[in-house]
Amino acid sequence: MEWLRRFSFHRKLQVSFLILILFPFIAVTFWSYSSVKQNVSDKLVRSNEETLTVIANQIGKTIDSISFASVYFSQTYNPDILESFRHLKDAESFTNFASYDYYSRLKSMADILSVQSADANLKMMIVNKQNRIIMGDGSVPVFSELSERFLRESGKLDENETTTLQWFPSGEAHSDPDYYYAARIIIDPRNHEKVATLFIGIPKSYFHSLLETGNPDIFFLLSTRSGETIAVKGKNETTASGDMLVSTVLIPKTGWVLSSQMPRGFIDGQINREFMVTISVVGLFFLAFLILSMLWAGHINRPISLLRASVKQYVGGKRDIRIPVKGKDEVAVLSSAFNQMLDDINGLLHQVESEQEEKRLLELQALAAQIRPHFLLNTLNSIKVSLLLAGDEPHGTMVDALMKLLRAYVHVDQPLKLAEECKVLGSYVQVMQIRNRLSIDFHYELGEGTESIELPRLLLQPIVENAIYHGFSSRPENPRIELRAALHNQRLEIVISDNGRGMAEETVARLNRRLSGMEDELSRQQDKGVGLINTARRLQVLFGYQARLTAETREGGGMSFSLFIPIANSKEAVIHDDNNADR
Repeated sequence: MEWLRRFSFHRKLQVSFLILILFPFIAVTFWSYSSVKQNVSDKLVRSNEETLTVIANQIGKTIDSISFASVYFSQTYNPDILESFRHLKDAESFTNFASYDYYSRLKSMADILSVQSADANLKMMIVNKQNRIIMGDGSVPVFSELSERFLRESGKLDENETTTLQWFPSGEAHSDPDYYYAARIIIDPRNHEKVATLFIGIPKSYFHSLLETGNPDIFFLLSTRSGETIAVKGKNETTASGDMLVSTVLIPKTGWVLSSQMPRGFIDGQINREFMVTISVVGLFFLAFLILSMLWAGHINRPISLLRASVKQYVGGKRDIRIPVKGKDEVAVLSSAFNQMLDDINGLLHQVESEQEEKRLLELQALAAQIRPHFLLNTLNSIKVSLLLAGDEPHGTMVDALMKLLRAYVHVDQPLKLAEECKVLGSYVQVMQIRNRLSIDFHYELGEGTESIELPRLLLQPIVENAIYHGFSSRPENPRIELRAALHNQRLEIVISDNGRGMAEETVARLNRRLSGMEDELSRQQDKGVGLINTARRLQVLFGYQARLTAETREGGGMSFSLFIPIANSKEAVIHDDNNADR
């Protein structure tokens, strides 16, 4: 970098401006262009998918109407309809008035069913065994024979399939069909003989009206799962798939696939035009700014040397020096700011000295606070020894249990193995049973691999405290608290149960809602269950949403509380370090 010293500050500023501002600006601009283009493409794909979903839903409604009509005729719920099919299955003309009456019944029912899908302009035909139309839409005479082309198109129907709709196209080859027909074989339930075939055709105009979005650049294709074309709309561009935005929606009722294609070049062209206009405008302003900034940099460079002497003196140790301020230009503002900075530095130095003194005092206070518990423990230990030497073992044991609790409280911020935590709970129960004059049996059973798992200290104490204060408030004959721990699928399960007076089912349900955080804040009772609620929130904060505390009643009386804690390995629980855990 020795070569940079040959240039003036003005030139260095110009080079720095090009490197630090102009080049990053160009890079960010092109990155923004790529990002905007991708975002617009993604939004268009989502918009096209939403449009396809709306169209697919409309097609699904039409298919539902067709299915309803086919089921109504094929299941022959109406005896008159069935009798009409039986009479007209071999008819070739109106031989008598009865034939016309049966035809009228079919026609009236078909007109009623067609009302449901009037907007689709469906074409409904019923053909008897002689391939003659016994009910149509009026475009062809009754008892007319089917055309040869229609017979060829419908010749692939499975005559044995009478339970589902069969679909086939009808129209000119090599294009989307004029109609796409659904066929249903109608049989006589008495002898399982075919009596007629129901044809319901969806016209091409219906599909085109649904696929008309007003954008001629979008190509729509409705096809079967096997690739057979049902309807198309728009101009199909024969370009590579990577140059097209493709969206696809499946119509589950029929397995049809509705897809749309849009040329990516159409989108890129609009974005490019807008981008070039924006770049041109920004470029002009940027060029003007570049010229003015360079001229201004040369103006600033001249008086900067006037500041050097004062700065060198301050660096040399002359702390009371100040730069004289003359005029109101930028250099004068810089000089004034520099003087203010020196005053601030002096103030910060004084503040640092005060904070160091305050920190020293706090450290002394912390040492004194640390000494007091040890002094209290040593004093209690002396009392315990004196009581034991005097033969007062019950009180000596109580003092020993109290010392264990005090040690736990002193190091409350340090984790503790589950086995040690259970011993601390035993000491707590021992103190509480002497305090409350109860003979409480505390028993714990730790499964394999759970003894050495480290948990936050005193995590289980509020649950045991709840059992003593509330469960044993009625003073049962043989109060008992049991603790069981086991590992299940990388999760530690701890169950603490008692044989106290228990709770009502409604109270237990409300307590579980509070423990899970679902209870409304206005409906909480602030004076009950505070320890349990704090324990549940402590689990959520430390171990995340997978950890929880639940309550349930025991058979035979009492309560049971279960803690579920995720485990990383056999040594420690998973501490959830997430700012959003406390929610």
